[in-house]
Amino acid sequence: MSKKRRIDEVLDEMPSELLVVLKRIGTYQPHVRLPPDWYQWQIAERHMILKHAKIASGANILEVGCGPQAISTIPLAFLVGEKGRVVALDRGRWGDFWKLVGKGGVKSRVIPLQDDARKLPFPYSCFDLTVCIHGIRSFESRKACVEAIEEMLRVSKERVFIAESSPITRNKAQKAHLMMYNLRRSVFLALNHPEAGDIPYFSQNDLVRIVKEAGATKVDAKLLEVNMPHHLAWFPPEMLDKIKDRARRENLRREYVKCEKRLDRYGEQHPPVITIDAWKKDQPENR
Repeated sequence: MSKKRRIDEVLDEMPSELLVVLKRIGTYQPHVRLPPDWYQWQIAERHMILKHAKIASGANILEVGCGPQAISTIPLAFLVGEKGRVVALDRGRWGDFWKLVGKGGVKSRVIPLQDDARKLPFPYSCFDLTVCIHGIRSFESRKACVEAIEEMLRVSKERVFIAESSPITRNKAQKAHLMMYNLRRSVFLALNHPEAGDIPYFSQNDLVRIVKEAGATKVDAKLLEVNMPHHLAWFPPEMLDKIKDRARRENLRREYVKCEKRLDRYGEQHPPVITIDAWKKDQPENR
C-alpha cells in the first residue's frame, strides 16, 4: 500500500488553472464532521479519474448525476475549457451546486438540467461524451442502472465514461468507509425510500455486464488505486430517528455506532475505483 499522501502534495500535481478555481471557492465545510480540506480532496480525486476520460477542450459533455456539490462538474468544466459545455443533470438534489459553480468562476460553462437519466430529453446523439462519476450508486436498482446507461449511450456520439467505487478493501480505512456506506442503504430501506439510492458497489465484472446489457459493443474496464481520503459515507444519525419500526431502528443505531467508531479510529479512504469506457458501436482496436 502506498504511503499516506498530504493534500498539498496532491494539489501540487494539479493544473494551475484548476487550483485557481479551488482558491476562489475557498473552504467549504457544510458539516462540522467534514475536515476543512475535504472538498479539495474530492475535487482532486474526480480530476484524477476524469483524466482517464480523455476529454477534449471544447467538448460538449453530459454529466449524469451531478449531485448537490458539483464535485465532478467543476473539474469537468475546467477540462472542457471556455468553448466547451457541461450539461449537468440531476433528479433534483441541487443543494449548494450553483453557489460552488459560481464561486469557482465556471458557471458560464455549465447548463443545469433536472430530469430522469432513464428518460433523457434528447432525440439524437448530441454529446461528444456522456459521463457518470460516482453516480451509479445513486440509482435505486440494477435495472435502473441499465436503463440509464442505455440512455447515456443513445445520446452520445460514440462512447460513455463511467467511474464508480469498487467493493474492494485493502486497509482498515477503506473497510471503515465500506461499512458505513453499506449501512446507508439499510437505513433508506428502513425509511421506505429505496429511490434514495446508495446501492452496494458493483464489482468490476458486474459493472461490465451492466454496461453490456445496456447495449455497449466494446468495453474497456480498469481498476485505479486512488490513495486519497473519502468523506462521503457518513450520514447524520438523526436519520435513524425517523425509522418507525422500533426494533429495526435500534438495531441500525447499534450498527451506526460501530461504524462511526471505525471511521473515528481508522479514518476513511477511497476504495479502488473502476473506470469504464464503453462504445455504442464497434471501434478500431487501437482507438
